[in-house]
Amino acid sequence: MDIACVVRNIINGDGSATVSDYGAHLIGWTPAGQAPVLWQPKTLAFSPGIALRTGIPIIFPWFNGGYDHGTMAAKRPKHGFARSSFWHVDEASLTDRHIRYTLDSDEFDGATVAQIISGPGSRFRAAYDIEVGERLSATLTVTNTGERPLEYEAALHTYLRVGDVAEARVLGLAGTRYLDATRPGFPECDQANDALAFDGTMVDRIYSSDTPLRLRDDALDRTIVIGKSGSPQTVVWNPGERAGNAIADLSDGEWRDFVCVEAAAVRDHAARVEPGESHSLGQSISVE
Repeated sequence: MDIACVVRNIINGDGSATVSDYGAHLIGWTPAGQAPVLWQPKTLAFSPGIALRTGIPIIFPWFNGGYDHGTMAAKRPKHGFARSSFWHVDEASLTDRHIRYTLDSDEFDGATVAQIISGPGSRFRAAYDIEVGERLSATLTVTNTGERPLEYEAALHTYLRVGDVAEARVLGLAGTRYLDATRPGFPECDQANDALAFDGTMVDRIYSSDTPLRLRDDALDRTIVIGKSGSPQTVVWNPGERAGNAIADLSDGEWRDFVCVEAAAVRDHAARVEPGESHSLGQSISVE
């Protein structure tokens, strides 16, 4: 299947979005009368088995290399298989404002599924709902279709477009604690200030926060509001100059054009779902 041919446009009077069946990947979203809110690179390559770096990649069913009950893992592919798999469109759900995708554990071999935290025999059905308008809403709902508890990690790895990361700051994190993934052992730290700024060094933090946040962008003179549901954590990431310029699918300097703020349930806060039950992880984005 030609990956580049499975891109859909969702357009209405309040906004528009572009989404790919490959990875159920939200590539772009623009509210009516405004500049694009999701970041896209200058060059976007569609290649089988390679995840897209743009918009909102779905991280599932593990985060990064995985984390199993206190132990770092080295699972492959990085960030799980959802973002490099073809999802199925629920045609009955398709309107000018909404699309639903589904993905089932039966589509993967046993060895791949066995990497999920709950191990061999893990079974799930995932549904991903996207609602497009003056606000963007994305919700990943995972149902346990097996006979024992399902435990997994998930995140919506949202790339938010900014005019210049040096003039951007995330607001609303004062008094929260975070794991600093840029340091050995992921030490836990306190966020003393309300504003998290970016100075060109890597920021990679997992905050214990489920509250709405604001991304103030002075360069574009706007504030992006990020709401969440079913998400005990928020990941904030920007690779900074050194690592950003070393990323193969980014042009030099493109690291300055985005900040990732993502709803997450990872590591010790991984989702646990009993047989027949479901868990939803959602994120909403608007501009004020």
